[in-house]
Amino acid sequence: MRQWSALFIKDFKLTRSVFFIGLVMNVLIAMLTIFMGRVANDSLLVFVPLAIAVAIHAAYIPLIVIIGLKSEGNHLHLWLNNPQPAFKLLLSKIAIGLMTMVISLAFLYALSRLLIESKFSLIEPYWTDTWKMGWFVFPHIIWISIELGTWVMVLWAIYQYLKLKIGRWSWAVVAGAAVFSEGLNSLFKTSELYRLVAEWGGITYKFPAILSEPIQTYAGGYIYDFIIIIGLFILTAWLVDNKVEG
Repeated sequence: MRQWSALFIKDFKLTRSVFFIGLVMNVLIAMLTIFMGRVANDSLLVFVPLAIAVAIHAAYIPLIVIIGLKSEGNHLHLWLNNPQPAFKLLLSKIAIGLMTMVISLAFLYALSRLLIESKFSLIEPYWTDTWKMGWFVFPHIIWISIELGTWVMVLWAIYQYLKLKIGRWSWAVVAGAAVFSEGLNSLFKTSELYRLVAEWGGITYKFPAILSEPIQTYAGGYIYDFIIIIGLFILTAWLVDNKVEG
């Protein structure tokens, strides 16, 4: 456990600049919100910069992972000689991305609450649904970010393996694999099999003050995505242990 903690701290040092830049950007978004609140006649426009800032957080974990893996790729032999198995090395980067993302979102949430409460009389009709939607959106943004982060990892591992086999054209093969896998996934999600596997345990979310139509999700969809995330992570660890390291 002590070895993994040291690895975790090292990974944080590699990516801490992204974390601190993100916090500064949250403050800038808050300043933009104040400005829009003063010049806009529509009180709902106050939420626009905040909504965009939350959505951008979907790229948080993949960005942390890319920066961390790029740094490790510059000294790949040393990284792979670490006595810990690949899944621990990779898990550390996901954990760093998750921790810093949650802190950043919590900071943004706190700033948003301070800003919006001062305008409460203007947005009172939307207050309840706004915060309910926030609690709906935040975990889904985190979920999407984790899934994107695992995709980045597996594509990086494939690239490192192919680089040893075909050289500089490996990036083109990886790009093609990314496009093909996304197309295949999109095609599968239109199939009857996907509806059978994923579209059960319906959960409906209603935000009538903001959205005219409810949002429909499925417990099966979450389980499907979870299996994909675990499968990609296991595949990445196997590639690093057996193909990249070799």
